Amino acid sequence: MSAQQLESIPAICVRFTSDRPIDVTPYLLKGAIINDYPAHGILPYINGDLRGQVSYPRVQVKVLRQQLCIFGVAEGYDLVMSFRDVLKQLQIDDSRFLIEGHESLPSEFDFQVPKETYYRYKFITPWVALNRRILAQFTALVPSERVTFLNRLLVQNILFLAREFGLVVPYNLSARVKLQSLSPRVVEEQGSGSFKGYFTTNVRLPDYLGLGNGITKGLGTIVAI
Repeated sequence: MSAQQLESIPAICVRFTSDRPIDVTPYLLKGAIINDYPAHGILPYINGDLRGQVSYPRVQVKVLRQQLCIFGVAEGYDLVMSFRDVLKQLQIDDSRFLIEGHESLPSEFDFQVPKETYYRYKFITPWVALNRRILAQFTALVPSERVTFLNRLLVQNILFLAREFGLVVPYNLSARVKLQSLSPRVVEEQGSGSFKGYFTTNVRLPDYLGLGNGITKGLGTIVAI
């Protein structure tokens, strides 16, 4: 199928219930998956083997409300669905988490939406919008300039995804942020700037998709509201 024929891309988030709350980082969860399920095809998508081939992670391991959530998009969709059926437990150091059930939440990218149709999304984990290089540039702006800057940056985030998955955008993409604060919270270990809040756009985006930086750490995760 050529890029010109692609109108949407499937995505899925599987939310797992366990015998007790998940209180570890996505990094540790990925390590447990690698150790406990070394033969599963999901491994190259979470262990860094594909870092030189794809720019956007097709599989994302997250901890949301103390639950393990695994998001898959494009070729990651079937892998996540397959892994859903084999995941029974995870061993992390001296702790064992038993998986008791799961819920599958399908969605999709869709750039072929009706004209003047807008969707609203919430960042349920901080959007790390500003990398170290542009953080100083951003902090020098006045508030009105900051909003314009972030709107443009969010459009760039979404257009990057369209290019990554071969999706054609048949109209001018629009995005408008409404954030809790225009003063970024600095993510110390990265020297990056993050925000919380909402945005609207004329593209249908998958629930539990990650935007911005720190996606593999579960940051920038969105849901439709």
